[in-house]
Amino acid sequence: MNKTFISFILFVGGLLVFHYGIFPIFMPKEPTLFLNRYVCFLLMAAYLIIVNLTLRLKPPISLNALMVWCLGFYFYKFVLFPPVPWTLFITYMMLWSIGTFLYISQDAETFREFRKPIVKVIVGEYKLARLVIFALLPFLVGFGTYTAIYPKFEEPVELRTVHPAPPATTKVHGKSYVLETARNPFRIDEQDNYQDKFPFLDADKYPYMKNVTEGGTVFFQNCHYCHGDQLNGLGMFSHVFNPTPANFIDPGTIAMLRESFLFWRVSKGGPGLPNESTPWSSAMPPWEEHLNTEEIWKVILFEYWYTGWHPRTFDTEESYVGQWEKEGKPAGAH
Repeated sequence: MNKTFISFILFVGGLLVFHYGIFPIFMPKEPTLFLNRYVCFLLMAAYLIIVNLTLRLKPPISLNALMVWCLGFYFYKFVLFPPVPWTLFITYMMLWSIGTFLYISQDAETFREFRKPIVKVIVGEYKLARLVIFALLPFLVGFGTYTAIYPKFEEPVELRTVHPAPPATTKVHGKSYVLETARNPFRIDEQDNYQDKFPFLDADKYPYMKNVTEGGTVFFQNCHYCHGDQLNGLGMFSHVFNPTPANFIDPGTIAMLRESFLFWRVSKGGPGLPNESTPWSSAMPPWEEHLNTEEIWKVILFEYWYTGWHPRTFDTEESYVGQWEKEGKPAGAH
């Protein structure tokens, strides 16, 4: 039997045994510090090297390159934990592919050996391989497209509230807040009377813009990875979450909410949501564990300033009557 074929079978067989027989032992939790998925993966790579050396198979450079590339793909796709976002996975695989190419092109003779089977397939010397490749390629492209666009999440079997009702009070850093009356301490007034000031120009001169600037700094240090640098919910990590992070530009999000509601949501994150927010709960962490109270309020201030929305308010009927009487309008006029 051809030694190249034997080497290929040993590689595929070893990978299947590892993936379906050994690797599930380490899911979802590692048994010990020294017996874990990374050590086991290194043992599998050592197995491939030892078997090829012991049997003196001497696989061609093209098969070596394929095995090296596949090991890198398997490591970043399945072994590395926690899983990396898709964009980061692509970056790692590009670097791994470049390293593999440098390995096969280390000298002219090695690269010529690598190209030999590819050239023979193209010119038709390996007719069977050529037929198989050209027959499977359209199928693989179609299957990849199908799996990419096919919905991967079923619709929830129960009603889910997008903006769940907040509790009456919430405790952050040991202090209780009544959400009905809580106000952002850094807001000048409800109408944001700062439009005559150029944004971020002489921020230290105007207290409001100074607070907005500090809130923006905290946002871009912690929040833009998911909510995006344009606050549109399209951050670099957003695609791995279901549901996706909130799009603050959308008029159905913070424009419909009070600042006290955002203060509760940001402070408590996904773990603080009520049951009616399941089965697709928010993945946002409880930021009260990472930010102080002032930073949370300033981030909220920045989000409203950046999007141009004003926080929702619920004025009493008496306040409207009093305002209209001052303007000389009868109560109830529209």
